[in-house]
Amino acid sequence: MSYQKDVEMGASLASNKSKFGTVFSASIVLGVVILCAISLWPVQAAVFNQEGGLIETGSAAALLVAGLAALCRYRGISRLYIGVVLLLLAERELEADIYAVDSTPYFILHGLDVLLDMTVVRVVLAVIVLGGVAWHGVPNAWRAMKARAPFLLVFFLAGTCAVVAQGLEEVSSAIGAEMTAAMATRLFVLEETLELFFSIGILAAVLIGWPKAKAGETTNDQTTQSDPS
Repeated sequence: MSYQKDVEMGASLASNKSKFGTVFSASIVLGVVILCAISLWPVQAAVFNQEGGLIETGSAAALLVAGLAALCRYRGISRLYIGVVLLLLAERELEADIYAVDSTPYFILHGLDVLLDMTVVRVVLAVIVLGGVAWHGVPNAWRAMKARAPFLLVFFLAGTCAVVAQGLEEVSSAIGAEMTAAMATRLFVLEETLELFFSIGILAAVLIGWPKAKAGETTNDQTTQSDPS
């Protein structure tokens, strides 16, 4: 009976990996198609890439949902850094100045900016993030890498999008005066779209998670129930 269960579990895992591979490959193809399209028609794509526009708002929304999901899914003080970092990224994606001074979004974002400028708040956030990465993030990332966890592949791909987007921003800043208006627009929309891909990828990585057995918990996680991390 136990052997049959093992066989069924193995078949289920193989099926899940196959489905993940199919979705992952389709997502990459779709992303490449989108990037090619906005490279060919950057002016048209720029309409959606303005400050506070559809792309930036979608990126912030994805990070916000990812942060809230992480707070609910990865509970415990050692995992708090996951949700905190994602919520900080979401806050960074939106600027208060793009909204009317008397509007609710401006009030909320401006208030958060003032709060995050406080030294004591920065110290607390630094302790949460750095402590969480050292205590939980690094050991669990190493185990996930050895297990070839699907969420880690999505996370790395999302991180690559963020790195390329940052590189495009640096290029635009360095040689912006020498570029044509069309090229500057093309780099801008590519950068914003890659940042959106990053946000969506992070959200997907959080939702996919990595189910680990209770025996594989790190010492600091042993007080919590088996939970994806």
